[in-house]
Amino acid sequence: MSFRSALLAAIWLSSVADPSGAAEDKLIVQTTDLTPTLAVTIAKLGREKTVSLSKGSDILKAIADNCGTANARRYYLPIFIQANSQNADVKEGRTVLSSDANLVFPACLFAQEKLATVEAKDNSIDWSKATPTTPGALAEAIRKSTGVDSDIQTAQFTTKWPSTIVASTYLDKTDAPLGPSQSIGFEKLQQGWSNFSEALGKQGPSLIGRMSSERLSDAAANDSYNSVLKAALSTTSGKVDPNLNRKVQGFERILRAQDVLASNEPVDFNNLPNRTNLVVSTLSPTAYAVELKDGVDAKAAAKQIFAALPPSNSSGVGSFGTFTPYFDEPAAGDGQSCPEGESGRWPVNMSELKKVLELRKLAGRKPSGGRLLIFDTGFPSGKVGMSPFDRSYFIPNSDADGPNTDPYLWSSSRPPVYFVSGAKNAEHGIGVLALALGGIGVLSEDHLIGSNASADGGMIVDLMGYRRLADGTLDVDTSAVLRTLSGDNWGQADVASVNLSLKFNVNQYERPLNFSGFFSDLPQVLFVVAAGNDGGSADDYMPARWGGTSKRNVITVGAVSSTDQWWSKSNKSAEHVDLAAPGCGVPTFTYDGSKFTKVVVNGTSFSAPLVSFAANLLQEYASAARRKNRILSTGRYSEDLLGKTRSARILDIPTALATPFDVVRADDGKFRLGRITLSPGATLCGSPLTRTAFAQIHRTPDGKLSVVRRDGPPVSGDVSFVPCDLQNGQLTDVPFREAASDQNGVLVLKAPEPLNMRTLQSITFCDSCYWN
Repeated sequence: MSFRSALLAAIWLSSVADPSGAAEDKLIVQTTDLTPTLAVTIAKLGREKTVSLSKGSDILKAIADNCGTANARRYYLPIFIQANSQNADVKEGRTVLSSDANLVFPACLFAQEKLATVEAKDNSIDWSKATPTTPGALAEAIRKSTGVDSDIQTAQFTTKWPSTIVASTYLDKTDAPLGPSQSIGFEKLQQGWSNFSEALGKQGPSLIGRMSSERLSDAAANDSYNSVLKAALSTTSGKVDPNLNRKVQGFERILRAQDVLASNEPVDFNNLPNRTNLVVSTLSPTAYAVELKDGVDAKAAAKQIFAALPPSNSSGVGSFGTFTPYFDEPAAGDGQSCPEGESGRWPVNMSELKKVLELRKLAGRKPSGGRLLIFDTGFPSGKVGMSPFDRSYFIPNSDADGPNTDPYLWSSSRPPVYFVSGAKNAEHGIGVLALALGGIGVLSEDHLIGSNASADGGMIVDLMGYRRLADGTLDVDTSAVLRTLSGDNWGQADVASVNLSLKFNVNQYERPLNFSGFFSDLPQVLFVVAAGNDGGSADDYMPARWGGTSKRNVITVGAVSSTDQWWSKSNKSAEHVDLAAPGCGVPTFTYDGSKFTKVVVNGTSFSAPLVSFAANLLQEYASAARRKNRILSTGRYSEDLLGKTRSARILDIPTALATPFDVVRADDGKFRLGRITLSPGATLCGSPLTRTAFAQIHRTPDGKLSVVRRDGPPVSGDVSFVPCDLQNGQLTDVPFREAASDQNGVLVLKAPEPLNMRTLQSITFCDSCYWN
């Protein structure tokens, strides 16, 4: 499967309340780099842990599993060596255990090396300007720059770029000077590579996200590791030694050189065209979590950590406030009912959805499914493949190994935990997963999505990120929240959307924290956010307040009932809640210990996955902002949502997915696809009526209009929602030709017929029009 067919996915993250009422033992550290001083300070103040490893375990992989690949090659490495200096294998430089052992892992900021690009200019490279990217975005960049579709494996990310990529696009060696933070030992690029394992060379860019003893099959890397080991064992722990730091930097440079060699087609740097792009590894500035030792004062620790941070306006220290879950909620206590809704129409109109899929297939425009990462309460291990959760939906975990791992499920814990049977709310993630795949209606249609959408290789990365507390409830790891936001726990999956179903606030200690980097660094990732179940404002809590116009790639979702009424428990905001989706009386699946059965649930955490289901099939749009705009500009207007959401619209999945066609809804809601001819010179709301100016026209109950304006071209602009009057004579004779299949199965347009906006509910214009 190509990366181009995996540009869209979703991550689901739900949390339960912190039993202590505040997370004062967990700090958030925002930093631009993992400096030696910072690593030592975190190890001193943070809570260490002891991990039991069996004979044959890879020590370097264990460091990466517990602290991230970035720490396994940086100054944390000697800190770990010093903490385990009495272990014979560590002391002798063996990185594969010869016997079972309990190893100590000092506290760390879990940080991963990330895929990035950097530009070579005037035969030099400024490594500090390496830009983090994703496999999908990189594949799209290759396609644009070369006209060649990348054929890289999505889930494993194991192959190199195609040999058809021209030399002017990527390179593998350079004599460029070393930079301050992205230094690479290029003097090693031509030396020792022949000793580097052929298997590693075949991994391609996946090498960037991996760390193991195979790295040391390169003689230069092995020598450098032994140099770090010798210096670490002879250095007093708890302080930074400049000589040791130089040796660690040398080891890091060699590993970065490996990343470059494995990730790029070979070209001669001496003949490198100017402004060539290089695939590299980087550590992107982001936020990390650290759990403090017992008795350590949070405010005092924050001051020490802040003093150890690299000087930057992007640095800061704070803590999460109380986490609140958005799990299943009982019906509102004010008498509002939550009828389940008509089967086949709620929460997804199946006949309309099938019609869209059928006509898109005839048009040769099948939707493409992407990578949907669900971070929630997990899924029962060994049950992938049990009806209705076909194995074809799931993306195997390429890092799964050992007898206790499930190849189809992911976990943020070591050893992995995929599901906590009997825990309160344990089944929540199953209900979310079902709705993210379209719900009971879609799952009951055998291979509906697989037959009518391009979703080769699976769509689901199901990630368990909870632990069971003594009282039987589930608690999310603060570090897992940040790792999910930043992408550190996405593995090799090309995730392009994130969904958060929790609320929290942040206590500021040293310089206010800024989460914008999570979003600005990942413009192709759509963050889908549940508005919350408090029955109040969504403005006061993260992540709900990131929606609206605050972030172009965050969409916040409230809840409605099957009668299109606002659910009274749903949080609201005319500024930050973008739209609503079914979330009151929604059918989905749960697990009864032997099979998956139907259950009816309430909550905005069940509204959000329906939005991500639609977004997941809009992969034809590379940018998250465009997917967000398409969803917002295709919804059904509801007067009851005025003042509660920005758009006053309810998710309309069939219309959102009908991108090649104009969509007409009659007053009775009848759904038709086809092509509208706009008259030259026609106006609407005081502007020329063109597709470039308007995305949707919706008639309101009082006979007026609510229109969706395009604020710029569809590819890069935003949308706004404007009320205006329906003037006399406007939209009274609009030519419409309905799309249909002829007797030969060919997509055709029927004879023109006139439409009158006064007898219609809405007109939604095509976004990727099939007919010009």
